[in-house]
Amino acid sequence: MSETMSKNYTLYIKAYTPETIPMARLAQYMQNLAAMLGHDTAVHFDTLKPGSTQLVTKIDHEDVPKVAAHIAQVKRGDGSPEATRAKTEIDRLLAEDNATGFVYEDDDDSAEIIAFPGVNRPKPTTYGPFNQEGTLDGILISVSGADQTVHLQLQNGEIKYTGIDTNRDTARRLAKHMYEPVRIFGTGRWLRDQDGNWILKKFRVDNFTVLAPDDLKDAIDQMREIKGSEWANMDDPIGALKALREKGNGLH
Repeated sequence: MSETMSKNYTLYIKAYTPETIPMARLAQYMQNLAAMLGHDTAVHFDTLKPGSTQLVTKIDHEDVPKVAAHIAQVKRGDGSPEATRAKTEIDRLLAEDNATGFVYEDDDDSAEIIAFPGVNRPKPTTYGPFNQEGTLDGILISVSGADQTVHLQLQNGEIKYTGIDTNRDTARRLAKHMYEPVRIFGTGRWLRDQDGNWILKKFRVDNFTVLAPDDLKDAIDQMREIKGSEWANMDDPIGALKALREKGNGLH
């Protein structure tokens, strides 16, 4: 008989109150809670209970077993990719709100089904900076410098690589390939931040190679995808690149 009764799952957010939580923030929690529970058509918003912020959902009685099985999978760590992402996102939101939280079922808020460490979760480790030999690919868009150290810039899609240095001889040879796709070889100084992003601090170029014509087309396609890029409206981008190269050949 109990399997045919409706069930509630509540996300207890140890931050805000129903009166103070911003609507946009509440919507983020609701969206991710629904995704974590799964079975969209069976999960409904019920109410906000007082006591920090308690987001109560109601499950259609005929779908209670399916949702219960789904949430059990999430708890074990083998839920669907969407549910796993939603669980991670709820934890991230709680960390941003300097809070913790948990999910409980029905009216027993002492029985946590899924706990969210939120602000108490371990902080990712920052690595570096450290030096590592490697390569960078991109369209050469700048060669500048009046002293013995010359500064370069490469564009690869929406990524612009700066902090690239080389000597004058290498720069002089590179400048002949302005607005062409190149691969530079050298030593980079990298840092991984707390969000897991790799950041290039600087790169010293030892040598380079010009990429093949097919790579030039790919590089132009990448530049066309940049929002607001003039390349998207050009009828002959390869011709435009050649004209720019002939006009701007040399150090500048």
